[in-house]
Amino acid sequence: MKKIIILGILVQIFVLGAQGQETTSNELLTLDEAIDKTIANNKDLKIQRNLVEISYNNVFRGNSGQAPTISFAADGKFSQNQANIDIRTFQENPALVTIDAEGVQSTTLAAGVRADYLLIGGFRGKYTYKLLENEQSISRYQQEAVLNGLILGVSDLYYDIAKLQSREELVIENVEISRDQLRRIENQIEFGQATGGLALSAQTDINQELNALDDVRLLKNNLVKELNFLMGIDPETDYLVSVNFQDPPLLETSELKAMVLDENPQLKISDALISVSNNQLKLSESAKYPQLNAFADYGYYRQQNDAQQLAKLETLGYTAGLSLNFLIFDGSRVNRGIKNAKIAIENSETQASLVADELVKEAVKEQSQLLILKSKLVRQENDLATFTDNFTRTQDRFERGLASSLDLREALRSLLNAKIGINDAKLDILKSVAKIRNLTGEILKQFSE
Repeated sequence: MKKIIILGILVQIFVLGAQGQETTSNELLTLDEAIDKTIANNKDLKIQRNLVEISYNNVFRGNSGQAPTISFAADGKFSQNQANIDIRTFQENPALVTIDAEGVQSTTLAAGVRADYLLIGGFRGKYTYKLLENEQSISRYQQEAVLNGLILGVSDLYYDIAKLQSREELVIENVEISRDQLRRIENQIEFGQATGGLALSAQTDINQELNALDDVRLLKNNLVKELNFLMGIDPETDYLVSVNFQDPPLLETSELKAMVLDENPQLKISDALISVSNNQLKLSESAKYPQLNAFADYGYYRQQNDAQQLAKLETLGYTAGLSLNFLIFDGSRVNRGIKNAKIAIENSETQASLVADELVKEAVKEQSQLLILKSKLVRQENDLATFTDNFTRTQDRFERGLASSLDLREALRSLLNAKIGINDAKLDILKSVAKIRNLTGEILKQFSE
């Protein structure tokens, strides 16, 4: 029965971090602390929080047309013109009365309050509101996806730094052993038991190890700066990292798949997009139904004109009524929109299924890799005792003149590679565990805001 490992192997290492200013070189930074700093300071996450807040602010009845609107309007006009007016009298004599005046003034004032409310709209307001709720959910799930990705990114960098810093310690230890060997060779030269060429070869080996140490430190320091960037702190910050491996519990493969399908934030987004497509279909169908709108206004109107027969008009009162709108023909625009909305639903469902298949595939692949890493670690731990014993024996034979410096160097290199391989395998296991927890959304339960 296939199983997966959720945590790592029991061991603890402390390794030196990058050079910097924000913390002292003796301060420890745990993985949880690094993630907490990222949650607090990361700018991408801050942007996503603001988008979530915007989506929450958009969800209210007035934004979906389900609340009445009340507006106030006022208008005032004044004009002064030359007027030439011919008025029919409908008499034979005179047939027209002519008014010709200079500086004719006209004043118009109007003010009023109007209220509108959609009584029947084919459920347009209802489904518009549901779409606003969908946008809110999608924004929240997108925030979870960003957080999930950041936690995985921080974890990967943290474990890679620990891997390199552990390697740095092992190389430093190797350099000290090589220097001790060089001192012994120099002592042998004094007593005529070794040649200068042997000392030169030993010094060359030390120089190669120091070059390798510089390469490790350079790569480590670059990764530290990347991690500091994600945490939103000074790139030159200095700290120690502490990695704790624990014997992991196991999950059935079926349980792993169920967790991915239930908790992964990308799948939650896909499900929300299906809901969006369904509500878009309902919104398109609402255009087929009549709309009944109620309105009322209360206002004041005044008009005064020097040239007109009606010298002054002034009103104050209200008007109320209903307006009905029913679409009879629009050239199949609504029907085509409904048809396309149904196709969009099918696409959303297919996309959700594709995302689910991809995520499950990644989880199963990661599980297989994790099991291989665990088997590899067991073999490497079994081989370590052999490499250690071989180095001890070769060192003893070298001191008694029974082994060459090349033999000793090869034994030391094999022991170093064995130790590096074990540490790398353990940290690769933790990276694989972090990837699985990312796919299942499990890490969000620990660090959800």
